[in-house]
Amino acid sequence: MGFHINVYNMPRIETYDNAKEIFNSKTAVRGENQSVRRLGDRYEKEKWLRQEIQEGVEVYIAGYYNTDLVRFYPTHKEITLGSYPSQSTEYFVWYISGHRLEDFQHKDYVPSPFTKSPLVKNHQIECSIWIGHYQYYMNAHDWYAISYDDKPLYPEQFEKPVKYKFDAKQMRELRLPYKKLLKYTDTMLKLTNGEGVHTDAELNEQTNSYSMRGSEGVLQLCADEDKTHLAYYYMLRQCQHSEWQGWNANTHNQYKYRCNIGIFKRYLDKQIKLENPQVLVEVN
Repeated sequence: MGFHINVYNMPRIETYDNAKEIFNSKTAVRGENQSVRRLGDRYEKEKWLRQEIQEGVEVYIAGYYNTDLVRFYPTHKEITLGSYPSQSTEYFVWYISGHRLEDFQHKDYVPSPFTKSPLVKNHQIECSIWIGHYQYYMNAHDWYAISYDDKPLYPEQFEKPVKYKFDAKQMRELRLPYKKLLKYTDTMLKLTNGEGVHTDAELNEQTNSYSMRGSEGVLQLCADEDKTHLAYYYMLRQCQHSEWQGWNANTHNQYKYRCNIGIFKRYLDKQIKLENPQVLVEVN
């Protein structure tokens, strides 16, 4: 996500009267919409303040490029991310509105691999906003109304983050079909001192029909006790890592693949979770 916006020459707008004053203090660019004023230098057309008449009332709208972001009404202001939650958009809203925006840390509420999954209630939260001494949570497209004395007019509008965890009992039951594979893997890694496996074209061909079906196919392979070694080979290829062993004139760069049972178990758990999203439960 790119970040590039200059605010050094932009005014802060604290109130409706302040917005009106700034609008009237600037001159419209010749040949352009006379209801629009540029908020930065005259060549910076991407940052602007527009005047509109809504139900007989003058309204001032600050925007960035083609997106309306902050509206100033006589009684209150409204903010949005305009369905474009970039860092530049968030900083523009923060600077103009005076309310600090912070990225929402999804990983603090939802464990991997469902951190930003549409299956969880938090997936549409983009950031938090400080209003007075309290923190509220915004999505990317709604407008949020805030009074000029720093109070949300409709607190129920804001998103409510939910914390999730994995159901340990369900996970223990779901791991049962893979006990043989885990025991085999543990034994092999101890015998090889944690060494991984190298590419084998024949084994790769045998695993293709499983891997093409995603986590469902992978788990089917791992549960088949007649294909334990094939499952061991495939899984190690997915979760092992390489370690540089040095360089010599005959063999040049030397790499060795490494893995341990903990990494293997975490990768297997990930496949189980992806195929069984019901193990993700809300924390009361």
